[in-house]
Amino acid sequence: MSGGDKKISRRGFLKASSTMAAGGLLLGSGAFASALKDDALPDVVFFNGKIVTLDSPESTVGGAAVKDGKILKVGGSDEMKKLAGGSTRLVDLGGKTAVPGLIDGHCHPMETIYLKDAWVDCRYPQTKSVKEALARIAEWAKKTPKGEWIYVACVSASENKFVEKRLPTKAELDAAAPDNPVLLANGAHQCVVNSLALKRVGIKKGMKRLPRGATVVLDKKGEPTGVLLDAMADIPTVPTLAELERCYTSGIQEFWNRNGFTSLLAITPAAALPVLQKVAASKMTPTIRYTTSIWTAANGKGMPENLSKFHMPKGVDPAWYRFGGIKVWIDGENDARTGYMCEPYIGHFDTDPPGGHGTLVTPQPQANRLAALANKASALCMLHCSGDKAATIGLNAYEQVVKSGRPKTNMRIEHFGMFQLTDAQLKRAKELKNKGLHVSVQPIWLLELVKADYENMGAMRASTGFQFRSMIDAGLEPTASTDMTGIYLGNINPFEAMYAMITRESDRGLFLPGQAISVTEALKMWTVWAAKSMGEADVKGSIEPGKYADMTVLSDDIFTIPKEKIKDVKAVKTIVGGKVVYEAK
Repeated sequence: MSGGDKKISRRGFLKASSTMAAGGLLLGSGAFASALKDDALPDVVFFNGKIVTLDSPESTVGGAAVKDGKILKVGGSDEMKKLAGGSTRLVDLGGKTAVPGLIDGHCHPMETIYLKDAWVDCRYPQTKSVKEALARIAEWAKKTPKGEWIYVACVSASENKFVEKRLPTKAELDAAAPDNPVLLANGAHQCVVNSLALKRVGIKKGMKRLPRGATVVLDKKGEPTGVLLDAMADIPTVPTLAELERCYTSGIQEFWNRNGFTSLLAITPAAALPVLQKVAASKMTPTIRYTTSIWTAANGKGMPENLSKFHMPKGVDPAWYRFGGIKVWIDGENDARTGYMCEPYIGHFDTDPPGGHGTLVTPQPQANRLAALANKASALCMLHCSGDKAATIGLNAYEQVVKSGRPKTNMRIEHFGMFQLTDAQLKRAKELKNKGLHVSVQPIWLLELVKADYENMGAMRASTGFQFRSMIDAGLEPTASTDMTGIYLGNINPFEAMYAMITRESDRGLFLPGQAISVTEALKMWTVWAAKSMGEADVKGSIEPGKYADMTVLSDDIFTIPKEKIKDVKAVKTIVGGKVVYEAK
């Protein structure tokens, strides 16, 4: 066997390689390619690699042959080269390790490109204080026409990270940009707006909720403080049609491809979907695979009973663009102290919602209805559940679907157990696993939010979060994702997330080392298990005959380097459908 070949999988070998006869004699492997017609020859052969297939035998092979964008055969490097004909492209992997194409199992790609390019950057740690943030906003306001919105990006938990241990106030935003409505996003679930923005949106004294799920925080006199929670559908931050089209034709795929991604579960606003549908129906050749999850509002308002309008236009190739399901938010996010919890947060911030337990965005009856609606349409349902009380609502909704006796569909809880996980919830999730439940996690948050969790929830509750070892041991097969929104731009890096899961390093130091997982398990979270959670395990997630020829070639052998070096690994080639769509210079 050539270098990198061991435990070679025999699945999917063409029968002709061992049984095709000529003149009554079986052909040897050297004659195999010449005996095939040109239209049966592989389009491309990758060789001289250490290809980790993650198929059932978990093989490691030297090469792979590709036909019509799918894996034709895997095996030894020399064996694969012998399949090549005159028109076959040969791609030398240079001895590098290749893994199945990485899948981002929960992300907001349109918002990411928009926030990255068009918002004032006040992200920590580059911006370390409220004072610095206000100076940046004032400078931006000088070049912004009067009356035009100014949007500001701060990382989540900025109230814990800024030196002042708070967010800018409405009055401070008024002073920084007196002639512009301003929205300062503290992550994706909390924002502070100025007086002109309140007026523009129509928020008045005594108004506690907005139609699409937002909570308005009021002072003791009932006046809006400027703090809004889960206002993503109630504040007009949608980019122009031209900006949307640029995102979907170039920005998104370039950004994700260069980080090794070949597929996305793209959480998509219903308002932006027509642009993606237009791009999908065009003759543009994409370089990343989109599966969409559509949301209409934080609380699901406006979600149609018939989801057919969310499907891709007739004739669009589902290998590249497909409707997957729907998304709704049960609560906010613990890092903004808005995740819906059984016990209250520690202390009090002026930006906290009333009661101190976080925010309930979608109550149980609506959650039940939306879960049943998706099930009826044979669509994926994604329920965002950050706090422990929200997770209980999500589990309740899915248990109702199971009790209804309808056909099994994929049911997902997003951010399951990220900030806290009880033994009872883990047991309930395990019982639902074989009935369609999948869980989505965001391991990169280990490096960003553990310290804030201890400050917001205390040591006892914070120490129950990020239990990836327990989830895997319970058979949950968690899906890893970036949850990219454009807030933490570094979250696009899957290898830093793997490093955190494997070493258990956090922004607070070594955190629950007994919850560490293996390199193979970390990779499965970004490939095999992600594909299962999207209902696409038959076409992606592993490198084996019949599946899409999607691979990520790594700068280093992630299986042999010291685990502390995993965070430095990069994608040197991203291969989608057998084509190299990104190559590091």
